[in-house]
Amino acid sequence: MRFIADFIGALREAGLPISPAESLDALNAVSLVGLERRETAKTVLALTLVKRQEDRGVFDTLFGLYFAGLKQPNEPNAKQGNDQKPTDETNHPQDAQANSKGAQALSKNAQANSEEVQRSDASFGAQASASSALGQSLSQQEDMGLAITQAASAENLSSIVLFTQKNQFVYKIMQRLGDEELREELKGQNQTQTLEQSTLFSVLEKRRAQLFEQVMDYVEQQYLIFAKQKGLRFRDQHMQQVKLNQLEQADYQRMQRLVQKAARKLAAQHSHRRLTRKRGVLDVRKTIAANAAFDGALFHTRWKATRVERPKIVVICDVSGSVSRVARFLLLFLYSLQDVIPKVRSFVFASQMIEVTELLQQQQIESALETIMQRWGGMSTDYGKALAGFGSQALTKLDKKTTVIMLGDARNNQGDGRTDIWQKVYRQSKRVLWLNPEQRSSWDTGDSIMSEYSPWCSSVEPCRNLKDIEGIFSRILKYS
Repeated sequence: MRFIADFIGALREAGLPISPAESLDALNAVSLVGLERRETAKTVLALTLVKRQEDRGVFDTLFGLYFAGLKQPNEPNAKQGNDQKPTDETNHPQDAQANSKGAQALSKNAQANSEEVQRSDASFGAQASASSALGQSLSQQEDMGLAITQAASAENLSSIVLFTQKNQFVYKIMQRLGDEELREELKGQNQTQTLEQSTLFSVLEKRRAQLFEQVMDYVEQQYLIFAKQKGLRFRDQHMQQVKLNQLEQADYQRMQRLVQKAARKLAAQHSHRRLTRKRGVLDVRKTIAANAAFDGALFHTRWKATRVERPKIVVICDVSGSVSRVARFLLLFLYSLQDVIPKVRSFVFASQMIEVTELLQQQQIESALETIMQRWGGMSTDYGKALAGFGSQALTKLDKKTTVIMLGDARNNQGDGRTDIWQKVYRQSKRVLWLNPEQRSSWDTGDSIMSEYSPWCSSVEPCRNLKDIEGIFSRILKYS
């Protein structure tokens, strides 16, 4: 059952939602039907573990990889290579074909090995015999698929994460199969051995090499099964903490998916009803009115409700060369929260303040961001001129329901920062957040005037990676 439990773990790593109860159902079902009939076992596992049609391709791919090379004791040799790849491979994702190559490798090698064994079978007499257990198994042409699987399970091969671990696991599995004793036996060859013994040792060396290739193929398959999704998850975790202003262009597309995924998750957490009822605070007036027809008997109670207002957001992003990458992903995250933050006005600036609200609403978000960065990004910064433009365009629209978010490093090239305008923004708004993509130790160094703006902010926080952005908007939604 450990074998099936590891397979269920691989499915979970690949993103299939499998509950503990469903896992127990799968284990019980397999214990009843067994693994001798591969297609039957596959059908039973699919029925108990796959709930969504889009997950069937992933299941088929992993089943073909995981069960390749495992031949049950009562299963004919001729069937070993027939059930190693999924029957509905055409329904797989595009990368399924690449992954299935690993599943087919063991079958091809096993077939080649079998032919080699048959050619060499008549090369030594029955009088010669190996002394090591592995040597006896190889000389008797025993199928090693089940032994390899058991050895891999004992070595916890399912824990493999990095490709550099593959050789380590190959060595451990070979050792558990008895390779050390076999090598000692082969080293002990001497000049006085008989022709049958010499032929036996020659065949054992070939079969040991074939076994080594078989183990390598099996470890490669398990790496494809267990390590691929773990590697992607570890990479995603790393990218959530990498500095956005140091992100490579090649990683933009993946980071965009991570940003949108994090935003959807946050939106789902905060998509509660606008009216949140608080049990325990009775609304006496409404309760009496609701029970007027029952002579005062309180059949229906009415409770006081608190109206939850969705926040009004005004976001101002510095898109100069040093901050533009962070601004791109901040806006992407914000506009991915449209279900819970529908009232957003967006401004970008390097020196001139530009409202881009309509542009972001009318175009696809990725296309709009690209347009913004091409037209206004990468220029030198003038906070004084930009804030003067913001004052004339939006200052009168700010009220005590508005949260203002400024993303910028406050580096003003020795110019006038116009903190008087920022003071008015602070006094007219509900809350003002300043997000700085630099670490705190860099604030107020060089041409940074962060300390001039800080007194007129409700909160000043570093905003350097996706984790920071997610935490900031989580707090905005929680306390709005």
